[in-house]
Amino acid sequence: MKTKLISLLLLFTTACTFQVEVLNTPTPQPTESIAIVPSLSTSTPSVTTDFSATPQPSPVFTATLPATSVQTSQSFAIEFPSNGTWQDVPDKLTAGASKTYSLYALKDQVMSVTIVPDQSDQGGAFSMEIKGADGSLLCPILNYSCYFWRGVLPASQQYFIKLTSQVTGNFKLHVVINPPGKANQYFDYSDPNGKFSLSYSDEFAPTHFLGAEVYKFPPQLVLQYVDTQQYVPTNLNEAYFLLGSSTDPQAVSTCTQVLSFGGPETIVGDVTINGVSFTKSVGSGVGAGNIYEQTYYRKVYNGTCYEITYFIHYSNIGNYTPGTVKEFDRAALLQKFDEILNTITFK
Repeated sequence: MKTKLISLLLLFTTACTFQVEVLNTPTPQPTESIAIVPSLSTSTPSVTTDFSATPQPSPVFTATLPATSVQTSQSFAIEFPSNGTWQDVPDKLTAGASKTYSLYALKDQVMSVTIVPDQSDQGGAFSMEIKGADGSLLCPILNYSCYFWRGVLPASQQYFIKLTSQVTGNFKLHVVINPPGKANQYFDYSDPNGKFSLSYSDEFAPTHFLGAEVYKFPPQLVLQYVDTQQYVPTNLNEAYFLLGSSTDPQAVSTCTQVLSFGGPETIVGDVTINGVSFTKSVGSGVGAGNIYEQTYYRKVYNGTCYEITYFIHYSNIGNYTPGTVKEFDRAALLQKFDEILNTITFK
């Protein structure tokens, strides 16, 4: 059994992932009866700080539930837009309550589900359970608490997503189902001010960053790595791609300089991305058996300082009983980050 080490001596406050068990969970109240299906927008929203996303064109696929599907008091159906492959479901739970959602998907499709609280300090307060109609349990896995899940579906059937909350709060359930035969789909992000754009795969989900302040200014885009097979059973705790920008004169004048956050930061050199040169640096920190790594790419472009951060938090493999946990694939994870970085285009 894998045990997460939690200590007040941690150098960072970390986000809740598959590695973190929810403590002091209130006894859930009975499942809420849903009287109506919330109105779900079928228009394509833009990606801003409201965490919505604009997918790139993908093969025609409809994830809408069959016409014969009937809403019950035990769950409510998530219906995708026609030919849609993702949906954001806004909702609210009271402390100790739970709610169940349902959707239909096909065998071997890749599905990802992420809970995004409206308040960034409520990360980890919402947990979920994912089951198939045949009783198969997809999440949680073993003793890993489930705050997100991504994987291959085992059968063509109805799937039930049960959320439970320790707090009263609003949230967004971000659900993505890839077209049949597609391992990935991609989403576009455009800066609200029209300064840059990039794309990312469904292995990442837009959310809040819940860790310590490892950046010069707050990020406007936060993407969490949510591929379950990289977490279970490995020593990886959390991984984020962060992008922030600032036009503050002080930030611009010191943009490419190092600024250590809980550990030393060292400039590696210059890296060219799509014709734009970035200053690359690396930093790290440790605490109570936990290791934190940051890779930074910083650049001043048209009077704006841009800072891109890869944040990886994992546990010392020596914390675990030999043979129970394996080292996560660090090189593969960095490659996933690089794939996003290599799509950035400035305007």
